[in-house]
Amino acid sequence: MKKILLATTALVATAGFAAAEMTWTGSANIGMKYSDDGTTQLHEEIDLGMAATGETDGGIGWKVEMGLDSNVTDSTPTEGADGGSVTLSGDFGSIRVGNVSSAGTSIGLTDLGFDDIGADDAAELGRNATTTDASADVEWHYAMDDIALMASFDTATDDMAMSAKWSSGSLAIGISHAAAGATGGADATAASIGTSVGGFSVNMMAASHSTSANDSVGLSASMPVDGFGTVTFVTGSNDTDSKSSWGVGFSKALGGGATLAGAYGSANGNDVADLGIGFSF
Repeated sequence: MKKILLATTALVATAGFAAAEMTWTGSANIGMKYSDDGTTQLHEEIDLGMAATGETDGGIGWKVEMGLDSNVTDSTPTEGADGGSVTLSGDFGSIRVGNVSSAGTSIGLTDLGFDDIGADDAAELGRNATTTDASADVEWHYAMDDIALMASFDTATDDMAMSAKWSSGSLAIGISHAAAGATGGADATAASIGTSVGGFSVNMMAASHSTSANDSVGLSASMPVDGFGTVTFVTGSNDTDSKSSWGVGFSKALGGGATLAGAYGSANGNDVADLGIGFSF
């Protein structure tokens, strides 16, 4: 009898594994980071992601994701898991619960460098109601034709946000609104517009925050340059920082999943730069 029970249990478990598809993804980088308010630092980072997907008999898709991160800056290691998320999808769109982002973060500018020098942060300061926290624990996504909708909610703080994006050909327009709950009642509205002609693309954004010191604006532009891959320029400012931030960077594919990238600029009044190689696998 025990053998029959064990065999039945193994069969059910095997059938469960066969019904789900599991995949691993990863990325890593290594390079040098510089800021004139500190010293030049060696940085290394490894990110691993696991995802399992499946579908119920009723046609509801599901996905379970979790990430592991390890990074070392000047021999000081930091390691941890991202908390993971579970997603259900169907005719209603998709609902993702866990370690997710505020819908306000869907409006933004391009990061520069192999590990982001932060030149875009000044422009993005006013896009979320709580400027120090862009997280949530529930996301909803829905797409129809050229329109993409997103909403988010944080059950711990009652912060909520929503965004809508429309694209047609080379033109893309986005708008978001975020409102803080238990954290103080602030709200923020952000908008962006972008277009591309040939290999040249430009994106502009602006954000208005109920705390006037956090109003912000910014622009990014990129184009292909022989020998440097894609070159991108970013600038941004807000009512809090005493100086505008800016940066220029490049990203060049080396083949085999490797990309050489670097940037130089000024973030919050500090000269910043980085140069390194990123890997995806």
